[in-house]
Amino acid sequence: MRAPTSGGPAWTHGLVGWFGYEAGSAFERCPEPVAARLLPDSWWGRVVAAVVLDGRGALLHQVGSLPPPVAPVSPAGTAPLTFEEPPDAPFLRGVASILDHLRAGDCYQVNLTRREVVRGRFDPLATWLRLRAGNRARRAILLDTDEGTLVCNSPELLLRVRNGRALSVPIKGTAPIGESSELLLRSPKERAELTMIVDLVRSDLGRVALPGSIVAGPRRVGRVGHVWHAMRRVEAELAPGFDAVDAFAALFPPGSVTGAPRVRAMEIIRVLEPVPRGVYCGSIGWFAPGEADANVAIRTVSLRGDEAHVQAGSGIVLGSDPERELAEARLKVQRLKAAL
Repeated sequence: MRAPTSGGPAWTHGLVGWFGYEAGSAFERCPEPVAARLLPDSWWGRVVAAVVLDGRGALLHQVGSLPPPVAPVSPAGTAPLTFEEPPDAPFLRGVASILDHLRAGDCYQVNLTRREVVRGRFDPLATWLRLRAGNRARRAILLDTDEGTLVCNSPELLLRVRNGRALSVPIKGTAPIGESSELLLRSPKERAELTMIVDLVRSDLGRVALPGSIVAGPRRVGRVGHVWHAMRRVEAELAPGFDAVDAFAALFPPGSVTGAPRVRAMEIIRVLEPVPRGVYCGSIGWFAPGEADANVAIRTVSLRGDEAHVQAGSGIVLGSDPERELAEARLKVQRLKAAL
């Protein structure tokens, strides 16, 4: 995990692990999962060996004797891979269905995704290094467990808790680097998408925050590798009697990858997405006494044996164009596939 800009390394002790998207039913009134996932819905453990890097790849902290991953990045493997890509039509129909729900006032936003399966022989460390070579996302982690491996290059912070203060930085709005970032800033559709999720995060933190302490920063656009992203900071002071676990429970599943209202959006997702999301769209991070740091598990590859799952999507609001949303999902997933 990346360290904060001040205060030393982000993690030196405590538990590291994940909650998958379908684990949301343990936190929220969400649809129960019905299909098997590649990895467990939840895994937490004490780390025996780890390296903590900053956003530029510099070593911040080391636990155990694991050597830090260093350049040069190995070239893509020569072993053949097979790709199982879903057809476009179901995704396009899903966007059209969501637009019907939006026009009927059933919801305000729904995040729709599509999953691809890759089969072959994988090198998780080489995959992680290739993924980060041109895109050093700030919430990246490589987590190898007895249940499987996660290769994550997420730019999005779900929750950080330090000294009784909670921070969440939802991301909504994506555009290729070839387009001007100003277009993303001026887009009414992208602005609406982020505003609705920020409102949801503010409401979530309101369950555990000191009244009057929630503050949302200005909308800004930043470069994350091959894309621009729009984001806003939402901060709050935790009320007496609430801790990092309470704050996480209030925010999970992440609103930026479900939609608003969260429960109704997840009910629609259940109908429109034919496969479970697994760890993707859940959260990977760590907890220690009084502290936490957890990402939104996007830009994530789940690996087990000779099977890898890669998934991406986009937020659908009134004004969304189905073909453009499909193009956004493809843009996000192509770098994951190339890294394999």
